Amino acid sequence: MTGRGPPTMIDVDHSFEVSGLTVGEFDGLIRLLYQSIAEPVPWTPWLDRLRALLGANYVTLMLRPPQADRRWLVVFSGEARPDIVPSYETFFYATDPFMNLPPNRVFMVGEIIDEQVWLDSSIHREFLRPLDVRHYMGADLHSGADVLCRFRVSRSARCAAFGERERAICNLLLPHLERAVQARSLRDNVDAERRVYAGTLERLAVGALTLDRKAQVLNLNHAANDILAARDGIGLVQRRLQASKAAEGRELNTLIDQAIAGSHHEGHDVAGAMSITRPSGRSKLGILVRTVPLSEWSESPVRAAAFVVLRDPETKFNASQSILKRLYGLTPAESSLTAQLLDGLSVEEAAEALQISRHTARSQLRGIFAKTGVTRQTELMRKLLRGVIPLQ
Repeated sequence: MTGRGPPTMIDVDHSFEVSGLTVGEFDGLIRLLYQSIAEPVPWTPWLDRLRALLGANYVTLMLRPPQADRRWLVVFSGEARPDIVPSYETFFYATDPFMNLPPNRVFMVGEIIDEQVWLDSSIHREFLRPLDVRHYMGADLHSGADVLCRFRVSRSARCAAFGERERAICNLLLPHLERAVQARSLRDNVDAERRVYAGTLERLAVGALTLDRKAQVLNLNHAANDILAARDGIGLVQRRLQASKAAEGRELNTLIDQAIAGSHHEGHDVAGAMSITRPSGRSKLGILVRTVPLSEWSESPVRAAAFVVLRDPETKFNASQSILKRLYGLTPAESSLTAQLLDGLSVEEAAEALQISRHTARSQLRGIFAKTGVTRQTELMRKLLRGVIPLQ
């Protein structure tokens, strides 16, 4: 490292004085930083404002470095140049000397590497200079031993170098940026878990809805939407569940009211179930209503208060032949027969659907019994339905 590095501790009062920011300007930056967490591409509005404030031509957050199996994840403000991005991913990233900075501090590039060496480097000549990048500063934010993100700011050769004012502004923002990136990561993890659980319910063809404290639907999955869209015994009216039969509607409302009332008490869980008659004559729908209990710190006017499960008993399973083969070693023919049986067909009906003889179907069934370790069709169905097949 060359030159004089910044002090080891950030003097917040001194940095604020040097930054030249008013309290209102600083408050606006912090507010926008946290508000931008929820943007589809997070922090873009905040980066735009920071770029203008710093007189920069680019402000960049590198959230994931280039990897063999995944492209780098970067958010930036400035002129987009997608044509030169692959060159950075495949070559220049590995040769970038402005990397692995001492953690959580803003450095000018001249404090890390001799400026002339930097200007003569291939990454500057072939990657940064075409982007009109001359002056450079940044920080590597760490969470424990890992780099949380890399923060970079640049200016054109037509501009003066960055000074202590710009460094002070960035140093004031770094702790908040670190928390914002961690919050977005936590949010993404929760969303990923929710999608996994929701996908499992979808594969089970289980309708799932969450209701707020006014009994209005907050969200629902595809299976629930399909059941309600059919309006066969139950539907949505002004975002509320409504049963076709008046008596069943009153019962459903009572279950929902009880579940919502239970949500006002921490750790309290109320569950109730009923069935809904379908005018079409199809089998009744099953409904389970359950409290979403209040945790110690969860309180919001729009929080979920009740969880509703809708189940159509006539829903068929789409058993994967590849999974049946992997689990039990079934042949394609045996897997096809098993799938028909899981759909509720008898052996004779399955044989007709598959256009095979009854003798062939029974012979295949004996092979299925031997491979799954059962002796009767009821045992086979019980074993398959209690296993992972419905979750595929």
